[in-house]
Amino acid sequence: MALPTETNFVSDAHLTGGFWTRNRGTILGIAALIVVIVIIPFTVSSSLMNVAVFAMIFALPAIGLSLLMGLAGQVSLGQAAFFAIGAYTHAILLTKFNLPGPVAAVIGVGGAMLVALLVGLPLMRLRGHYLALATLGLGFIVTIAVREWDFTGRTTGIYGIPRPEVFGIAISNNGYFFWFVAPFVLIGLVLAVNLTHSRAGRALSAVNDSELAAESLGVNTYALRLKVFVLSAGFAGLGGVFYAYQVGIVSPQVSEFHLSVELLLMVVIGGLASVWGALAGAVLIELLGEGLRDLIPVLIPGATGEVQLVGFGLVLILVILVLPGGLHQVVVTLYGALRRRLGRRRTPSSLTAETDTAEGTAASEDEPTATLPRVSAPLARGETILEVTGLTKRYGGVVALDDVNLTVPAGQILGLIGPNGAGKTTCFNIISGALSPTSGTVTFLGQQIAGKKPHVSAIRGLTRTFQNLQVFTSTDVVGNVYMGRYRLGRAGILRGMLGLQGAEQDANRRTAHDILASMRLSDAADVAAGSLPFGRQRMMEVCRALASEPAVLLLDEPMAGLSGQERDMLADLLRALRDAGLTIVLVEHDVGQVMSLADSVAVLDDGVLIAHGEPEVVRNDPAVMVAYLGTDVQEAESELEELV
Repeated sequence: MALPTETNFVSDAHLTGGFWTRNRGTILGIAALIVVIVIIPFTVSSSLMNVAVFAMIFALPAIGLSLLMGLAGQVSLGQAAFFAIGAYTHAILLTKFNLPGPVAAVIGVGGAMLVALLVGLPLMRLRGHYLALATLGLGFIVTIAVREWDFTGRTTGIYGIPRPEVFGIAISNNGYFFWFVAPFVLIGLVLAVNLTHSRAGRALSAVNDSELAAESLGVNTYALRLKVFVLSAGFAGLGGVFYAYQVGIVSPQVSEFHLSVELLLMVVIGGLASVWGALAGAVLIELLGEGLRDLIPVLIPGATGEVQLVGFGLVLILVILVLPGGLHQVVVTLYGALRRRLGRRRTPSSLTAETDTAEGTAASEDEPTATLPRVSAPLARGETILEVTGLTKRYGGVVALDDVNLTVPAGQILGLIGPNGAGKTTCFNIISGALSPTSGTVTFLGQQIAGKKPHVSAIRGLTRTFQNLQVFTSTDVVGNVYMGRYRLGRAGILRGMLGLQGAEQDANRRTAHDILASMRLSDAADVAAGSLPFGRQRMMEVCRALASEPAVLLLDEPMAGLSGQERDMLADLLRALRDAGLTIVLVEHDVGQVMSLADSVAVLDDGVLIAHGEPEVVRNDPAVMVAYLGTDVQEAESELEELV
């Protein structure tokens, strides 16, 4: 199950500057929300106050689901199950074991996260509608369990839950309870927003754009998604704790499917691309739910709660069709239109803009070449850094690679050439971990990597580009290159949520700008990556790979789509990187360029390695001439003798 979403370009300009610059939007938003929270209990009716309380309670699981769906790209229909686990655990510990409220709450949240970890270990290997159906099944299991288990009170549930006290003050009315929940929602919002801007959050956004490219930069997608799944369950469990306090009774209703639908609708109507949207969606859905409860019996006499669920379903369908980006899309569109209008007012004339653009273009052309990107050189030049032995890949009766043996010396450029369909990209995919071989081994820095996920070799310093571009379209050009720094970072989800990685982000962003300057892409740093011309996207992908400071760089047709000047610039950069100690394996259709760049050349034909040696030797090999000219060996030898 995949919900359509609006692709929102995310600029990475917030990564630089001081604390205020990086967090200005969050600080202003939280300040405004605090003012609203203080005012609401004094200004709204009792019925609206009740809506506000439940909006705050359900905002917590909605924020967690927003992280799971909008950030990790995983659709879950079982968020109500974790909400129920938190509520039931908390209620049981309070009523049957007389534990203090804070202790019971912590255990309730921890219980939801533990269950999420246990079920997530197998479930996070699923994708799309398979995961949605699996989490839906989890919700049914929890509902049946609490209905049939004596310890949970069966259909009666757990009741008699005492109201909490804070500093001796009983939280005895909705106004106090609203203020009791609100700080936790504010903290949850800040933590969630920080996570979206963190190293882990950016990695998850990259995974949603291109999982293969993200893994080739060192992202362990399975582990990262599992962590967010557990975190999302923690938010849901905390919401369940507050629900138990507010209602005073926990029944099987809190785990039923309709609650998962409501939470899903909160996230979708708020906008998957925004954590703030989850809060707005919670408020809107609670108001809508109150309206449906009053409206449906008028329209359909004797209608039950199931009809109200149908109403929610219709709203969900309309939002997806009419407003796939939710409220966040509306806000972003209006804000963008306002900025464009104000920008036109500030610009004296279109002539000035044209002059500035021309000057900017000229400046970028005269831009000096930046410092050469750093590389990892773990071995002395000439030592074997990458070795392929007996590599074979079969697809049924088709043999894509047949017993290929290659040795790649450190600090050299190996050119891998061959006609179309020769198996070059298949070989690359197996070396990088995108494919598993039928047989054979790949050894990188003494470790067997064949059949392992791409992030395993990427973490050790093996990085690649792709024949078919893999661009992270949700961010800008510098954001793409910044992602290349992922394997060198150390900040995890906890540090990201606490915002304790500003220095690391600033340093990595400066490095990304330096690498862009080395490829004359500084003028496009803040441009949406998907809007670049094809050739410049290709250059950006090379920059992204270089940002990881690799030990071995696999380039799959990097010069395709480049202009002559760009080809020469890339060739000069590759020679300089080789001289700096970088090992490069280059697949390229431009044989002349490969021969001029490579220290050695390997030739594949129909999956078989037919030649491997110095460029001049390979160029004059009759078998290579047969492969490229389509003649037989005798004719090729005759032509070679005539040339000699």
